Amino acid sequence: MKKLLVSIVAACVCFSASAKVVLPRILGSNMVLQQQSEVNLWGKADPDKKVTICVSWSKDKVRTRSDKDGNWAVKVATPSASFDKHTITISDGEKLMLENILIGDVWVCVGQSNMEMPVQGYMHQPIENSMTFIRRGSAMKDKIRMFTVKKARSYDKDLDDCVGEWREAAPQSVAETSAVSYFFAHELSHELNYPIGIITAGWGGSRVEAWMPLSALRDVATEEQIKHKHTLHPLTPSELYCGMIAPVRNYNAKGFLWYQGEANLGYQSLEYLGDIDHYDIMLARMVRQWREDWGDTENKMPFYYVMIPSYYYCNSYTDTTLPLFVECQERAMDIIPNSGMASTTDLGDATCLHPPKKFEIGERLAALAMAQTYGCKGFEAKAPQYESHEVQKDGKVKVKMKNAPMGLAPWSNVPVKGFELAGEDRKFHPAEARVWGSVVTVWSEKVPTPVAVRYAFRNVCGEVNLKNLFGVPAIPFRTDRWNDVK
Repeated sequence: MKKLLVSIVAACVCFSASAKVVLPRILGSNMVLQQQSEVNLWGKADPDKKVTICVSWSKDKVRTRSDKDGNWAVKVATPSASFDKHTITISDGEKLMLENILIGDVWVCVGQSNMEMPVQGYMHQPIENSMTFIRRGSAMKDKIRMFTVKKARSYDKDLDDCVGEWREAAPQSVAETSAVSYFFAHELSHELNYPIGIITAGWGGSRVEAWMPLSALRDVATEEQIKHKHTLHPLTPSELYCGMIAPVRNYNAKGFLWYQGEANLGYQSLEYLGDIDHYDIMLARMVRQWREDWGDTENKMPFYYVMIPSYYYCNSYTDTTLPLFVECQERAMDIIPNSGMASTTDLGDATCLHPPKKFEIGERLAALAMAQTYGCKGFEAKAPQYESHEVQKDGKVKVKMKNAPMGLAPWSNVPVKGFELAGEDRKFHPAEARVWGSVVTVWSEKVPTPVAVRYAFRNVCGEVNLKNLFGVPAIPFRTDRWNDVK
């Protein structure tokens, strides 16, 4: 027995002496590195060991030394994006090589189940045209690389590493990747003609508080509110930030995508409502935290998010739970610099919280990025929003919309669907509407003296069709502040 113990100890000493450099899983073969940046590379080696990094795009070597705990970190300059394949060799006496590396733009994609939902869909819940994109996955292998962070929880203690691997686009890997993030990358890679890397972290039913550290939440919520938030959901504040964001926050990125909100809205029961009045404040604080984590001290990294779509929230089709929350999401655009919201007014499913039209969402997010981040001209990617209104003497209401420079649709005198009018009695009635330019004229014989206009202002509105001429649907709006009027 004594000989066995001696042998085990000797083997451990030998392994320690000859151990290779160990990297976090977010650094690996097949990855996309952020172009034209000083990217972070880090890992562990034996304590006080010289570490040398060689990259195939430069003749210069980068040298550092691990600290007493074996930790090391360096920055390496990257070139412009291209489809050239690269390698990185890291050595502390024994070489470790990363292969098949591309240089492009990296986007971090986070949210709850609608962000997590893969291209292959969920059981009994499909993604439209999924088979087409899955079958053609291999054609994108040098254009899209994907890293999915495996679910992990850690309360108020940052994890050093996560579980996951960088994968080339191929039928199987595409099928298992977030549909929204993949479709976003698919459109972006075609339009930019260089590689896109996507890092996806999703957890169904998660609230925004779970994706931010407690220190950030304390900036925007009282201790009493935070204590209450601990009782609302099995996932408590900070758990997913510490478990899934912290391990990848050193990985250089271009920007962020976000598809979350249903859990904060309280889609299952009125018991869980209460964030409609301050979700925007929490979201803005979360974004600032992420930007700081990724080295953006100016709070400017692109942040694009999804308006949660129609559904019978709180078991009601006609309630106004959804549009009230959308108002909060809309306010977030005003307080989060360099942000944008993809409208989904036309994409919801009344009876399924996971609507199948994910390509359109990825496409609209990509359009926002192309316009605001990459400077593409010739179209309007922002959704039409209410700007002002005027009640005419004849009882018609003229509603002016913004983000419609070429006018609104439907055109050719086709009726606009989804408007309602109310008089002093606060009773809303379906209204007729027509567009001319960026103005919608709204009227109803049942409301001869209107005082309030609403558009798509219910959880489920049936057909709504107000868009700009580039097909971007208008965001639900109202001119009143009657929160208690359904």
